[in-house]
Amino acid sequence: MYRTVGLQQRVHPAMRHISIKSFALATLLLIFASGTALFYLMITESRHNTEILFKDNIKANTLNLKHFLDKNLKNGNVNELISFLDNKAHTNPLIKNIYIFSREGKQIYSSNRLHILSEGNNKCAPISKLSELPIEQQRCYFFDVVQYNGLTPYSLRAYISLDMDYIHALISERINQYFYFAIPLYIVMLAALWILVFHIIIKPLEKLRHFSYYADRMPDEFLITEFESIRYSLALTFKRLKKEQKELFDLSTKDPLSGLSNRLSLIEKGNSLISTYKNSGSKFALLFLDLDNFKSINDIHGHEFGDKILIEVSSRILAAIRDQDITARLGGDEFVIILPDIKKDEEILDVIQNIQTKVSTPIELDNANHYITCSIGVTIYPKDGKDVSTLLKNADIAMYQAKETGKNTFHFFTKSLHETIQQKTFMQKLMRNAYEKGNFELYYQPKVDMKTNHITGCEALIRLNDPVQGLITPDHFIPVAEQNGFIEILGNWVIDEAVAQLKKWENTDMKDLKISINISGIQINNPSFFNKLREAVKEIDPTRLDIELTESILINDFEKIIDTIRKIQELGVTISLDDFGTGYSSLSYLKTVPFNTLKIDKSFIQSIDQEQGESFVKMIINIAKEIQMTLVAEGVETEAQYRYLREKGCDQYQGYYCAPALNVSAFEARFSTTNCPLIS
Repeated sequence: MYRTVGLQQRVHPAMRHISIKSFALATLLLIFASGTALFYLMITESRHNTEILFKDNIKANTLNLKHFLDKNLKNGNVNELISFLDNKAHTNPLIKNIYIFSREGKQIYSSNRLHILSEGNNKCAPISKLSELPIEQQRCYFFDVVQYNGLTPYSLRAYISLDMDYIHALISERINQYFYFAIPLYIVMLAALWILVFHIIIKPLEKLRHFSYYADRMPDEFLITEFESIRYSLALTFKRLKKEQKELFDLSTKDPLSGLSNRLSLIEKGNSLISTYKNSGSKFALLFLDLDNFKSINDIHGHEFGDKILIEVSSRILAAIRDQDITARLGGDEFVIILPDIKKDEEILDVIQNIQTKVSTPIELDNANHYITCSIGVTIYPKDGKDVSTLLKNADIAMYQAKETGKNTFHFFTKSLHETIQQKTFMQKLMRNAYEKGNFELYYQPKVDMKTNHITGCEALIRLNDPVQGLITPDHFIPVAEQNGFIEILGNWVIDEAVAQLKKWENTDMKDLKISINISGIQINNPSFFNKLREAVKEIDPTRLDIELTESILINDFEKIIDTIRKIQELGVTISLDDFGTGYSSLSYLKTVPFNTLKIDKSFIQSIDQEQGESFVKMIINIAKEIQMTLVAEGVETEAQYRYLREKGCDQYQGYYCAPALNVSAFEARFSTTNCPLIS
């Protein structure tokens, strides 16, 4: 890897960003420059060869002339040779004139009778220099002819003047032949080469580059094998990339289970809708849908079965809504539907009715019908929120309100509902802060025996003692704790505190007192609850601890709860049925569940002076007598209530709660008195 990087760094910067077209043009220019240089060399060589031919011709003619003069010239008399010399001068186009001078320097012959060559002023070179001198620089050459008059030698000098106009014209003609033939052919060859390179190399590469950048249209097949391989490889690559891109897009915008839009896609579409509707005055509705009791389906049949239900519900929601509506699954059993361009609230109601009708139709799976219902919260833009997040939050609030009012229904978001949720949110923060800082404490409500008027036990009641808000009673925070699951933390804390208090009283006069604690349905349904209780009572006498259950707890998962109740009783812990008479099937539970104590709800005690209230109390007392169960009356606060119960024979069974509940120090102080302060 490092060698590759080093190699890249040594590349010239100009070569890192050069197109194939520029590279091809540069190559052709280089070829053109090389061709021009070669052409120049060819012209130079042709010129040189032409000069050699001219020189050979001149030399041959000069030697022939010299040989002729040596043989035929007698006594320097050239008159007899004039016709031959004239013919020589006029038939050879290279020779312009021939001059002969005597040894005295007198011109005795000239082929051009009108031109006289001055021997003293000429710049002629000896014929022996012909091969050395450029033909265009030397116009005249001479040679000597030696003659003998008897034994006396004498010499003549012959001058040959070259026709430079003819020589120049001939050389120019040879050069022009190259220009007129070779250069056009060369240019045509370069153009043909460019066209060939452009169509076979440049154009395919540009198509491949365009395809690799934009991938809009697959290029046609290429002639060159390597390019065709690259094209085919790119085609396969982009096909795979498009598929992966679509898969990634679906993963980022769609719910993998149902195929509906996910939260991210929903927010994007919702924001786009808000941008469109912002200044138009139009509105849309957002429906937050949650399946009722879906958790029990997963717990009983498993998550794979639950996924099949969700897929079927998704298809039914799509079948119930309009074409322009937007549907998303946020996760679990939560769905959101956006209804654009709502003109009337009746349009929303029609869609909701369609959804609930289709969802509640039995789902046939594994050869059985399964019944599903849903609760829906409704918000409307822009009345209930200016952005998608606010609309979702408020629709969620409305949906939970729909569940609280009986499920399988819908609820529109209102301002008062929003304020209620804000109060719940505040209480949630307050509870967690109180738990972390130790602001929770137990108050003890005395339980007095009606025979002796002595305190025999108490009910542990949790209080939140906030430095700012003051003392907060359970009816303000227990419902919130049950909704958000914090009740399990508080319930475990109550068990630990009550057991610790019983442990402290073991070596005091209060060692025989019994503490009752309230257990919620969420706690007792948790598999870890029994183990928690079993570990806690190992430190005390378990018979000194009493568990109070309300009838509403028994409604859900009765078979599971009855097994837990029996296990608790096996530990020695007693069980009380709280708020007896307020439910619909109390008598059936008394028959089935082995309760130790029956508690008359305080609402009956407070209406004991009324005929209907008195009848209910009398009936409950008779039931307790018949099944021989310990009876406890809640909320006895007046002497009239106390005397009525004694008259009915309650003193043979148990006592009553003496209000108000007291903190531990006040309760211990009250224990030293022998009677309830409200009863003389």
